Order: sequence, then C-alpha cells, then structure tokens
Amino acid sequence: MRLDIDSLRAFRTIVESGSFTAAASRLYCTQSAVSWKIKRLEERLGHPLLVRGNKGVTLTDVGQNLLVHAERILDAHDAAVASLELSELSGTIRLGCNDEPILSEMADILRGFEQEHPKVKIHTTIALSSVIQTQLRDGELDLALIQVIGDQKNDDDLVLRQDMLSWCVSPELELDDKQPVPLVTYGPRCTYRPVAEEHLRAIGRESKVSLECSSSTSVIAAVVAGIGVTLLNRSHPAAPSQDEYWLGHGLPDTLPIVDFVARRSSRTRDPAVRALEEALVASAQDGSMLAGSATPHPTSKQ
Repeated sequence: MRLDIDSLRAFRTIVESGSFTAAASRLYCTQSAVSWKIKRLEERLGHPLLVRGNKGVTLTDVGQNLLVHAERILDAHDAAVASLELSELSGTIRLGCNDEPILSEMADILRGFEQEHPKVKIHTTIALSSVIQTQLRDGELDLALIQVIGDQKNDDDLVLRQDMLSWCVSPELELDDKQPVPLVTYGPRCTYRPVAEEHLRAIGRESKVSLECSSSTSVIAAVVAGIGVTLLNRSHPAAPSQDEYWLGHGLPDTLPIVDFVARRSSRTRDPAVRALEEALVASAQDGSMLAGSATPHPTSKQ
C-alpha cells in the first residue's frame, strides 16, 4: 500500500474546509479532481473515509485514524521541501529599518537566519524611516522595516502592527497658550514634524523646533528633560511609562494611525529577500521583535 501526498493533502483540506467544493478552491483544482483523489485513497485503504451530509462531511473511524497520520506525513513532507528549497538561498540582502525594533532581538533573528542560510549575508542600515524609504526607492536597499502614515502605505506593504500617535509631554513643561509650542523632532526629514505642525495650526497654535535629534532615545530624553513636546507612539520600547507624559496638555487629539510595515524593493525578485521578509514578519507578529504591540500588526517615530 502507498499513500500519495496529493491525496492525503486533499483529504486533510476537505476536513479543514468542511466540503469538497471548498477544498477544491483551496487546492486550485476542480471538485471532480478532489473527489477522484479521495476515491483513489479509499480504494487503496479498502475503507470509506468521509461521509457527505447536509451539514458537510464527517469522518469515519478509519478516516479519523488516517487524519492523525496524514497530519504528521504532510507536516514532515512540507518541512523537508522547505528546508531543501531554502538551503540553496544565497547572496547579500541589504536591510534597512528605523530604531523601533528591539535591536538585541532583531540581531538574534538575523543571526538565526544567516545560520539557517549560510550562503546569505545581511547588511543592515538603521536610519529615519524617510531616509530608509528613499534608499529603498533608489535601489540601495532590498528590504525595509519602516513607519508610514496614511497614504504613504503601498498596496504591497505587509503591516506588522498599527498604533495611534500621541503627544509626549513632560509634566514639568508648562505650555503657554500665547507662545509657540516647542517641538522636539527627528531633524529635517522627520515625518512626524509636518503632522504635528498641521494639527497645531488646525487649532490656531503656532509651533517652533526647539531641538532636533537623530534617534528616538535622544528625542525621548529631551522631552523628559522638558525641552519640548513630540509625537510618539506609546508602545515605543523607550517611551515613558508614566501616564502623566500622555495627558495631551490641550494639544489636538485627532492624530493619524501609523503603520509599521515590511516593504520590499520593487527592483528585487530575490527569493532570499522574500524568505527574510517572511522571517521578520513572523517574528514581529509573535512579539519577539516589536515591543508593546497595540494591535496584531504599533509604532514609533519619524
């Protein structure tokens, strides 16, 4: 007796989806092809496996027993195929990201990826999201982990998490309604600065840049010192945990959602880049790279 992989996969898919029709859709084949695979499987085993009814399909005793083995066989088969395919990945991947990810965790992920794929080398650049976007567009990077606001998101972006922006203000800082709001920004290419200025203008408030820093750690330290206010996502790993920093102080609260996304360069079709993207997305979704996720997909600066 031989149990072929295609028939076992059709069998498992029917059980998972609840019908032959749904299974055919998932397997990208006709319903008759799925039925033929199950018929062949039943003939080889000499027992019926599935019973069709008004409420879908149910397993026979033999079918229930086979399902346990089919799960193991298919998982082992797919793992072997994936391992053999990925082991041939090679080349250098140019990765860019801002400083939102927990770098120690990210380093572990990249190190593990290189150990699994010894022919692949990863070169990482950390900069403002706006800088990374430009480098990606100019073909200087293959893959980026960046923050985008509103219509900056591309159709092909994979959203890792989402978060709302908030004003981060030291409780020691007094904001005079008659004076411009002092801003702490990430420099000339800061994505958050125009958002802050636009929302302040909407309520009739002027603003001025009091300090420019190149990293989230420096920006947050300046805010804590009372030098000015900034826009930040509360789930940023370096953000103040005390509630008094997030009271708003009368500043506009209709702020946009920020997406932290994975974006591949349109110029690359390298399977190694796609494999690294999938590894980073999986790590972000299980919380091992991005701290304090606000939704399954959060955010920080720029």
